[in-house]
Amino acid sequence: MVMWLVKSEKILIQGLSKTNTGNFMGFAVGGPFMLNHTLVVYNSSLTGDTTGKLKVMLDGREILNHWDEKGNAEFEAPFLLWAARRTEWDVSMHDHDVLGIKPSINWAVGPWPKRFQQEPKGGLYYFKLPNEVEITVSGVDYMSAVIKMAPQQGQSGYCGNFNGIAEDEFEPPAPGSVPPVLVPAWNKAVGGGLEQVSDADNLFKLASPELVLSAALVQQASALGVGRQEDMAPQQGQSGYCGNFNGVAEDEFEPPAPGSVPPALVPAWNKAVGGGLEQVSDADNLFKLASPELALSAALVQQATALRVGRHEDEMMASPCKDAHALDEAEQACVSIPDADLRAACMADFCLTEKASVVDDAALSGVMADRLSDGRVPLFVGHG
Repeated sequence: MVMWLVKSEKILIQGLSKTNTGNFMGFAVGGPFMLNHTLVVYNSSLTGDTTGKLKVMLDGREILNHWDEKGNAEFEAPFLLWAARRTEWDVSMHDHDVLGIKPSINWAVGPWPKRFQQEPKGGLYYFKLPNEVEITVSGVDYMSAVIKMAPQQGQSGYCGNFNGIAEDEFEPPAPGSVPPVLVPAWNKAVGGGLEQVSDADNLFKLASPELVLSAALVQQASALGVGRQEDMAPQQGQSGYCGNFNGVAEDEFEPPAPGSVPPALVPAWNKAVGGGLEQVSDADNLFKLASPELALSAALVQQATALRVGRHEDEMMASPCKDAHALDEAEQACVSIPDADLRAACMADFCLTEKASVVDDAALSGVMADRLSDGRVPLFVGHG
């Protein structure tokens, strides 16, 4: 779920929460005070990274990702942002008031100050933004964050209206509905800006290619960052390069003409048949609808290669390896790929592109195939 933390005319801050557990997983900052730039910080487990590190994106570009030997890093965009990563609390940099915050209850992860002191998990991040907005973040308990800013006219959202009256921000739970020890932390928020953020206003989608998926799908992202439904069932009238899900692989492709490609390439040189194989029109392009910058994103192109969703045009269906020498080079380049079909696809790509990087793509495809081999996700058979 994407929610408004701060909603005002100039300053916009959104939070990302896992719907099923309520874990705070990320925040995004934007609006006129940022000159319409967008800062996103999120726990990398959202995109399948099991390390749970924090990632920081400014307008879709990762920052603070190159650390020195102590794990420290700094970044500056003049008149917009100064940011720093530290492995431990720095009394000369960080705001001591952060440590003095008193939570409503004691959490299992330990006292509040320890979320930021010593060497907190995921590192300690500090952001200085325009209008004297400061944000301190650690990776403890997925993410712990403190926003320091001045009240804004017409402010709303889950951080409250900043009028200094805490009692008009929440309603207590109904008597007896929760154990007494939880009552202080079980209030129901009231006021404005508590609605779920619409897709049109979603700063996560606008700023970070890795978080283009809606909040619900982000929670289901696989270990390689590909949002897939674990239990997708066949759909009536389904078509496209993933096939029609009728369980008959043979009606999804045509083999190459006999003798048109070397035998080693035959398993990877089938031609897809069926419906939904035309190029997506601009009007239906979901990447463009989510963010124009993603339409030709290099990251997405690389994912497409790794996932084998790209198809060679009909005129390229002839043998990609021009001669026996080219075929030998392709075989040597792809010899490390254990799966025969993937090795054949690697050889075909190598002959077409003459780039050694296709070997890494084929290896990544093998890793993905292992991760998706639980029997519930269809794996395309043949070229592609």
